[in-house]
Amino acid sequence: MTEAILDELLVIDMSNEVAGAYCCLLFGRLGAEVVRVDPPDRARSDDDALAAYLNTGKKSITLDAAQPEGAALLLRLAERADVLVSDASLPEGLDYATLSRQNPRLVLTRVTVPPSNNDGLFPEYFTGLNAFTATLLPLVNMAILGRGQQVEVEGAECLAAAAFVVDGQVQWPEIEGGEAVPPPFRVSGMAAISPAPRPGEHNDEVYCGLLGLSGEELARLKKASVI
Repeated sequence: MTEAILDELLVIDMSNEVAGAYCCLLFGRLGAEVVRVDPPDRARSDDDALAAYLNTGKKSITLDAAQPEGAALLLRLAERADVLVSDASLPEGLDYATLSRQNPRLVLTRVTVPPSNNDGLFPEYFTGLNAFTATLLPLVNMAILGRGQQVEVEGAECLAAAAFVVDGQVQWPEIEGGEAVPPPFRVSGMAAISPAPRPGEHNDEVYCGLLGLSGEELARLKKASVI
């Protein structure tokens, strides 16, 4: 059986919009372990087909990184990660300088959501695809030199570039009934995907298994609404 291409990568998904989530989805489809960070007590509707699609194959933890203990947990997770993707402002004290001190190999990809228009979700998907490909380049540098980088992806600039390569007849797949729309490429070593997780479904696995927290610590953090 062919091994997935990126199966040794750990990607943290801190996105709130389609573009960042789609970028992370593509990493997952190539075998990366993608951990999605959801706010504590977040309820995601099972009927939300778009969310079900964008989160397929990912693991989910709950975390309030605005709290000091939550920020400390995110730093510990970032120490082990290869990529962190965000399409919103990171909590105070968690900028690239801080994250890279903890993990010099980390690639931080910041995605600016494209302006809304009448093209449906195409701008978001196109920006997410650009974010994915842009993040691959620093990963090559990281593999060779052992140093990460910060990547800035501007949605408006992506759409300006798209104007030169697409016409008005372009159609992006619609999401219906939670069916998995295939990614816009095919390579050997594509990873099998699992259904979208419930928010916090992998708290035990990530916090206890990966970060080594005890069950008592996990219960205390949950009671304090940190996770």
